[in-house]
Amino acid sequence: MASAKLVLEKLVKTFGSRGAVRAVDGLDLEIGPGEFVTLLGPSGCGKTTTLRLIAGFETPTSGRILVDGQSVGNLPPNKRPMAMVFQSYALFPHMSVYDNIAYGLQVQKLSRREIGGRVEQTMELMGLTGMGARKPHELSGGQQQRVALARALVMEPKVLLFDEPLSNLDAKLREQMRLEIRGLQQRLGITTVYVTHDQAEAMSLSDRIAVMNAGKLEQIGSPSEIYRRPASAFVADFIGRANFIKSRVLNRNEKGVEFGLFDGSVTLPGASVEHITGDDALLVIRPEAVVLNTAGDGFEGKVVHGVYLGATMEYEIEVQGQQISAVVYDPQEEDVFAAGSRIWLEFPAQSFHVLPEGNVQG
Repeated sequence: MASAKLVLEKLVKTFGSRGAVRAVDGLDLEIGPGEFVTLLGPSGCGKTTTLRLIAGFETPTSGRILVDGQSVGNLPPNKRPMAMVFQSYALFPHMSVYDNIAYGLQVQKLSRREIGGRVEQTMELMGLTGMGARKPHELSGGQQQRVALARALVMEPKVLLFDEPLSNLDAKLREQMRLEIRGLQQRLGITTVYVTHDQAEAMSLSDRIAVMNAGKLEQIGSPSEIYRRPASAFVADFIGRANFIKSRVLNRNEKGVEFGLFDGSVTLPGASVEHITGDDALLVIRPEAVVLNTAGDGFEGKVVHGVYLGATMEYEIEVQGQQISAVVYDPQEEDVFAAGSRIWLEFPAQSFHVLPEGNVQG
């Protein structure tokens, strides 16, 4: 199946009187052939509007959308080399599975023979062989999702678009469909843009994640880059969980940069903090990196509360007036501390990521 390079250049979409609402605000994004990129962010961040602009369901206020270097801005949705899988599946309830999948090809007035061949091939690809005569209401949620995906794939698009396609499925089926979608995309090598607000979905599916906030692109990178080296406090807080500790530079020397950490300090290698030019900084550390002990090593804290989740034990711990989140994996009985317990916290230097003073929030 063909794939294409997709480029968004300074894309803007405004709504309301005199463009009062900038839903998409100067978005620049380049997606390579065969790449899977997820647009991730909270409700109202502009991710779905961006997808609708790409698909042609919305018209940009300004900017360009290019597929393999050619502008598609003047093309209606049915003329763009794309197909979209919707959140609601949008299946025709009165049509059979076969006719739902064949619909777009019939609109294109292809021959019955070509339609039959492509539909049967796509049904086999999606594990729908033998279900052609069924109606959508006779299918499970996962099967309906496969029909919606088959209807998009049968059009042989260069770019495949997904608008939160798994949000109507239960948790277990969502995980299964993630694996199926990712496996299928990798086999076909099709350029894919996927919209979701689910962080786990974005992390498990994507080659790269584009984190959006208020119509702008906050950061784009691999799941590991986004998680390990967030570009802002917003990204760090939105992707997973994070502890933010206000700090100041105490010393700079050949060993690196020494930052204040509660009533102590931590020294980080210079190369990892060369972007810190001022004196104020924000130390970011993930809850799973915090080490707990009862031996008196580190900073003393008091357990505010703990939640046992089987595979993990999650704590909120007060340390010198600040609450710190900590996660213990595969907790044993000795790892379970009651509220009010005294405990000590260690913060491994290599687990810190440092943000500049502009991210220090009041």
